[in-house]
Amino acid sequence: MRVGAIGLGRMGAPMARRLLAAGFPLAVWARRPAAAAPLVAAGAAAADSPAALAAAADCVLTCLPRPADVVAVVTALLPGLAPGAVLVEMSTIDPATSRRIGAALGARGVHYLDAPVSGGPEGAARGTLTIMVGGEAPALARVRPVLDTLGARVHHLGPAGSGHLAKLCNQILTGVAYAAVAEAFVLGVKGGLDAAELFAALSTSSGRSRALEQAAPAILARAFEAAFTADLAAKDLECALDAAEALRVRLRLAGVARECYDEMRRLGLGHLDQAAVVVPAERAAGVTVHAARGR
Repeated sequence: MRVGAIGLGRMGAPMARRLLAAGFPLAVWARRPAAAAPLVAAGAAAADSPAALAAAADCVLTCLPRPADVVAVVTALLPGLAPGAVLVEMSTIDPATSRRIGAALGARGVHYLDAPVSGGPEGAARGTLTIMVGGEAPALARVRPVLDTLGARVHHLGPAGSGHLAKLCNQILTGVAYAAVAEAFVLGVKGGLDAAELFAALSTSSGRSRALEQAAPAILARAFEAAFTADLAAKDLECALDAAEALRVRLRLAGVARECYDEMRRLGLGHLDQAAVVVPAERAAGVTVHAARGR
């Protein structure tokens, strides 16, 4: 199967490298040629435009930051997508936008799967991602070899939009949990607890979670280089809240967590990892959480 890839960032680039290593003929396109250059050097073909990439592929993968980016790229792909091709949309966007894209592609005879992923850049590089898929089963069966190269678990959740909705459910859990970890540590340190000892205690208590295991070491080490930025965390929660409004669902905790990441944006911290959500809480409390006693 000939594959095209657009969106060669922290997630898209390692996924593309896995496809190359597995022997898939791969074409790539990027707004910045420098982003595609390492893949071209490794054997990928450089497409002159999204439409040219689509014309050279049986399956096109998109992995982009925001709904507007996805709409713009899909619009640019349309002239080159042949009937029977499959577009696999792997970004984190709202289900309503996803379904509109699926309908536009279906009208041209192009199959559509929404297949966002979880597992981070490390999971992308190792091929251990969880992939949440919406769309028709026959289209999924056609591209299953591609998805199995990228992920260890592929979940088919329903019709178009279902994968994106599932990913937003995941982002609610992680976004809220990271903010909760930050507040717990600020409270403990403000009250005189040693942050490292607190982490050790919580790690064997009922509050133990994957978010604690990921966020707390980053907070204690002040390691806020972005694996997943606060800007994207806020965007994902915004998409979740939009979906909730359409479905008449109350997301009170997601709304509060979104405010935490929006505060980071206002402070110019949106480019940092979402674990840095601790910083505004620290500033308000007048403490810093780190591995040594932090009063």
